[in-house]
Amino acid sequence: MAKIGEKYRVFLCSQISLILISLITLFRTSQCNASGEPFPIGARSWGMANAVTAVADKQSVFNNPAGLAFLAHHFISTAYHSRYNMAGLQTFALGGNFSAKWAKAGLDVERFGDKLYNEQKLGLSLAKSTGRVALGLKVSYLQAAIENFAVKQTFLTQFGVMAKLSSTVNMGFHAYNLTGARLFLSQRIPTVLRFGFSYQPGKQLLLVSEAEKDIVLPLVYKAGLEYQLVKNFYIRSGITSRINNVHFGFGFQSKQFIFDYAASNHSLLGFSHHLSLAYQLKSIKQNLSE
Repeated sequence: MAKIGEKYRVFLCSQISLILISLITLFRTSQCNASGEPFPIGARSWGMANAVTAVADKQSVFNNPAGLAFLAHHFISTAYHSRYNMAGLQTFALGGNFSAKWAKAGLDVERFGDKLYNEQKLGLSLAKSTGRVALGLKVSYLQAAIENFAVKQTFLTQFGVMAKLSSTVNMGFHAYNLTGARLFLSQRIPTVLRFGFSYQPGKQLLLVSEAEKDIVLPLVYKAGLEYQLVKNFYIRSGITSRINNVHFGFGFQSKQFIFDYAASNHSLLGFSHHLSLAYQLKSIKQNLSE
């Protein structure tokens, strides 16, 4: 009986150790539990490894507010992200863009988590183009809640720049949480800088690249592409230097509806799935000064 009890204790200790190692790995290799993280939104973005700082599209309201100034249409878009098929790691987002007299604007909401821990964001973006260069500013109200423990709120600021270097090359820069806002004293909100390029040599092909730097983490490199296989149908792929993450996806447009899907693979945690649905509204009247 003593031997059986000893074997049971050894087995129990080994299982506890495996669980602790898994939790530590999850925490250290993924930022999914970091309060207020700059989580990319949109399946198109994920299909191209999120190297979209220099891409103006329907998800610019989430990923770089400067891109709003270069949009030719109004959009309403939704996105759903399921990370590593784990309960409580889902993100839902809804956003849209509209035009004011003196600027382009965007409004968006995001929700991450479940009843045990969740985050909600409400953001307002403003962007202005001076022709080839666009500037964007975004302010978000962020609330994080831990069930039966604490609820904290703060404001996040984002700043973006996008420039048309030529008819085929764009440059983009995006800064997240420059003010160093915090929710909980022991848990920082990341400050992240991103700088990238997009190159579109023809209507069918888009190439993107980006460097991302969290001020306390190593530099991450990303690269991706989008290819129009047939009219209104696109395939995408990308890779990042962060533990060799691989991304792929596709998208198609039917009249005003745009559907995108992407999957990303983490070498330790497995697959994540990303879905987006957008509705394209009327064209935007461009000002002559722009």
